[in-house]
Amino acid sequence: MAKTLADSIRWSTYKLAAGATTGETNFSIGTIGSGKPAGLIVAGLHGDEGPWGARAIRKFLDKVSTDDLHGTLRIIPVSNPTGFEAGKRNSPLDIVSFDLNRVFPGDPEGLHTERVAALISKYGVEDADVVIDVHGGGNWCVNSFVAQFPGSEELATVIGAPFITPRQPIPNTLTGYASSKGSKIVLIEMGGMGSVEEKWADRVADGIERALNHAGVIKTSNVHPDNASRIMGPSKVIRPSKGGVYLPELRETDVGRMVEQGTVIGRLLDPVTGSVVETYTAPFKETGLLLLRPTMIQVEGGTFLGMVAEPKI
Repeated sequence: MAKTLADSIRWSTYKLAAGATTGETNFSIGTIGSGKPAGLIVAGLHGDEGPWGARAIRKFLDKVSTDDLHGTLRIIPVSNPTGFEAGKRNSPLDIVSFDLNRVFPGDPEGLHTERVAALISKYGVEDADVVIDVHGGGNWCVNSFVAQFPGSEELATVIGAPFITPRQPIPNTLTGYASSKGSKIVLIEMGGMGSVEEKWADRVADGIERALNHAGVIKTSNVHPDNASRIMGPSKVIRPSKGGVYLPELRETDVGRMVEQGTVIGRLLDPVTGSVVETYTAPFKETGLLLLRPTMIQVEGGTFLGMVAEPKI
């Protein structure tokens, strides 16, 4: 029986040299195969997105045979290990808070997060023909879309997300840097904590397989998604004007659906009286639910409660 990709990973461990405010930490990158084309899959740039992307990567690796690999595959399931350990978006080891996904290509002599970005750039992005950046809602929301970039449109299409949001590459992000180096890029924003975590992980794993098929890194029969994605226009973020208790009307199983204009998404309650302070409704004739906070939670004014968009097509 042929080995799976998961059986064939060669792990390389890199030492993040101690800086003025940090101790020495380890950073791991897995490699499978050799030669071209080369693909890179990254998850967990934000530590609070934790194991969800890594779970999807593992599911992909478990179901694809090494016989189907036609090049090199690099994987970084936990790309922000100290943020992951702390359950925080950013690493707690920097003297100023750095978003890892805003400091590429990094600095090997810089602060901790800059050094992490430098390792990913040197040992992951270098010579990669395709870069798949896996994000998700993590422990506070559930997401259901993929970002589509110029020159890499078909990668986003084959992922099979409920929604596609066209974007331009952002400088100093992983995808922006990889694009500047000539890589095809796609950013996945699917899944998050909840009772349907495994279904989202399966969906992301299938999307990764199709994207790598499209790039020629693997050759399997999983080429076309079962359902076409809806291409969305500019997104609208839902935020409360003040603090209180957010009570969602739409929950995690609603993420990825289209709803009619006026559908109640959630309400802000006064924490003392329990009275409704604000009500948030779907703003468009057809409103796509790209991202939602699916559980009751105390919030501050301006907190990210959800993201919606109107379809282009």
